[in-house]
Amino acid sequence: MGKKSRSKRARPQWIDSSPPPRRRSMVEPLMWVGAIGLIGFPTLRDATADRMARNEYRDVASCECDYSSAQCKWNGNTRRFVGPWYASVGTKPAADDPGHGQCRTRYSTGYYGSSGGAADYRGPTSVEAGYRGGFGGTGRVRAAGS
Repeated sequence: MGKKSRSKRARPQWIDSSPPPRRRSMVEPLMWVGAIGLIGFPTLRDATADRMARNEYRDVASCECDYSSAQCKWNGNTRRFVGPWYASVGTKPAADDPGHGQCRTRYSTGYYGSSGGAADYRGPTSVEAGYRGGFGGTGRVRAAGS
């Protein structure tokens, strides 16, 4: 009678010289997907949205000179009165501004207060930038910093 040969199957697991199967964690790929989403989504959203702007005024009288009283609103964030949003194309947002009202006349070099009842008029102190996005009636304008 001869010796019995042992099969590999009979060897204990801790003696086996083959490397154990590699376990891969899903944490790192999910982290990269999240990071790309956090950076990419706002960039894509702003790139596909329409640029908007609105003028800011120190007092309601100046705002109402350029727009109607229904269009002038108090903006608590900037603590100024603001006119309505209008499309801003390129670096010349004033081209689409609907409110070149009764108190100012447009010249090629800028805006000048007109005479006759406009002594208290102060032009816009600044222009607030924003983006319009959404679908149809659900579209809203949000300030560029938010």
